[in-house]
Amino acid sequence: MAIAPFKLRCRYCNQPVDWPPAGPRCPRPSCRGPLQPKRNIIFDVGLIEPALHGMWRYRHMLPPLPVHPVTLGEGGSPLLAVPDSRARVYFKNESLNPTGSFKDRGAALLINTIGDARVVIDDSSGNAGAALAAYAARAGVAARIYAPKDAPAAKIQQILHYGAQVILVPGNRDKVRVAAEQGSQQDNVFYASHVHHPGYSLAMQTIAWEIWEQLGRRAPDAVIMPAGNGSLLRGVRWGFRSLQKGKAIPKLPRLYAVQAAHCAPLLAFSQGAYRVNEFEALPTVADGVAIPNPPLLDAMWAAVRKTQGAVIVAPEEDILPARDALTAMGFFVEPTAALSYVAWLQIRHTFDPDQTVVLILTGHGFKTN
Repeated sequence: MAIAPFKLRCRYCNQPVDWPPAGPRCPRPSCRGPLQPKRNIIFDVGLIEPALHGMWRYRHMLPPLPVHPVTLGEGGSPLLAVPDSRARVYFKNESLNPTGSFKDRGAALLINTIGDARVVIDDSSGNAGAALAAYAARAGVAARIYAPKDAPAAKIQQILHYGAQVILVPGNRDKVRVAAEQGSQQDNVFYASHVHHPGYSLAMQTIAWEIWEQLGRRAPDAVIMPAGNGSLLRGVRWGFRSLQKGKAIPKLPRLYAVQAAHCAPLLAFSQGAYRVNEFEALPTVADGVAIPNPPLLDAMWAAVRKTQGAVIVAPEEDILPARDALTAMGFFVEPTAALSYVAWLQIRHTFDPDQTVVLILTGHGFKTN
């Protein structure tokens, strides 16, 4: 049976919220903080559905969802070994999800929580918008995606192919978010925010659970992943924490969050040098993490700090060569996904040969022009 009743709370003011939430953030007008599970989810191996595919094999450890959820077959991405003399290295290839990125997991969960809404809205530079557009099409509802005017053309075209409306907004990602929030203030419209809605990070737990199963029911020593708005980072931490609470693993793996050197607000935050709306970023080819003011920086830093991980920055000149190196191994990924490999090349000397490291490849190369 699924976890019921499942409760949320505001991270900032502790306001209790029922599942599924009517909106992506705390309902108190004076707060509007991020929502998270009221209690830790405890992983129970006996609740795995071995006959189900991908992330749905864990449905009984996710918040309550419809008996027959909308799905495109997301999850179940391969974990593939890569020879490296420094450690046992694996790529978790999330680019093989239905729309080509890890965001499909979050979009799949959210589309099953929209109730009677006939329109779903998100603000996205590409991958989250494509995922929501695809799952909205599958569910038979309309999608409206607000995107930066300079978003990658290939990602915008993918969104349009799913039949979604795209509204291009001049300015930075903060202005895009404001436009999306304003657009969601209508009847029968659901703001399916991949940044704020807790369902996104809850879905990302399934990546940690899959890694645990694929490694023979054990955790790696470290997981390396790109970090933009932080849903992946938070969700992977929640997933391994639930395994620890269920006594399936003795300790959490170290989580390494990777950002482009041209836009690394999490590093600045970790050093006490970040000031909201004052952080200056430069353009980067890693558009998926080009987020100068992520709203959940404190939660992102907690995920790194509490697992004894680190924030790593990728020099701009190293990103495309890393992508090309991955392509030469058979992994065609977008530049953002290559951040994991850039980071690994920087820190691999710190690992012993008997340690296990997982690099998450977040998005497919067809998403770039």
